[in-house]
Amino acid sequence: MSATAKPLLSVTIMTYNEEANIARCLESVKALADEILIVDSFSNDRTVEIAKQFGARIEMHPFVTFADQRRAMYAMATHDWILTLDADEYLSPELMSSVKKTMAGPVFDAYSSNRKSKIAGTWLNHGSWYPDRKIRLFNRNKARVNGIDVHESVDPLPGAMISHLCGDLMHLAGESIDTRYQKINLYSTKAAEGMYKQGLHTNWFRISFKPMIRFISVYLVRLGILDGFYGYVIAKSEAHYVWLRETKLKALSKG
Repeated sequence: MSATAKPLLSVTIMTYNEEANIARCLESVKALADEILIVDSFSNDRTVEIAKQFGARIEMHPFVTFADQRRAMYAMATHDWILTLDADEYLSPELMSSVKKTMAGPVFDAYSSNRKSKIAGTWLNHGSWYPDRKIRLFNRNKARVNGIDVHESVDPLPGAMISHLCGDLMHLAGESIDTRYQKINLYSTKAAEGMYKQGLHTNWFRISFKPMIRFISVYLVRLGILDGFYGYVIAKSEAHYVWLRETKLKALSKG
């Protein structure tokens, strides 16, 4: 892309019953977007109504997996340059400024940013949840969605050039301990099913040791311990998630 050509930007967000979050998300991107695209999975709350107040284009699309929904959403976008958020995310002022400056003349094909998450009123600054780099601004011709269901990601194509933006993508995880464990139970099932469909298998070594390795990595190596009580909760729950995923995969393999 020529540095003299200012490309148009599609902001894309997939939603389902996000009336509590969508206005905050859209408020943070409305000044940047040439198009706001909401791909909704037939919400039955005020999500669509609120999004329309921001001038968003609404497309209804049945949800199958996160990866499939993202692929469909990026294909629906009018413009090749995409800034994608989840409804419970919003741009910090610094990240908003970084995106604005970058889109004046992007010289790379994709840009990552740090994501900062809040759980039960506590912002996490360490462990696996920060800096949690993700590519959210990219040229769709230079990237693709990879992964299985809940572990999908936008990855650059071979030869694509990547840079990193200043500022944080703020994520209101809004999780209590109860909802955290409900989510990892659901996500571990989806992950195990996705791995099984890809022909992947597990063994007793992985079941026994991978959860412990995950806990040590998140809590000690990546300093989750510095986030206090919720640093421990995240490390412990991630270890439990790994154990659930591996045991569920083993059960599927046994028929």
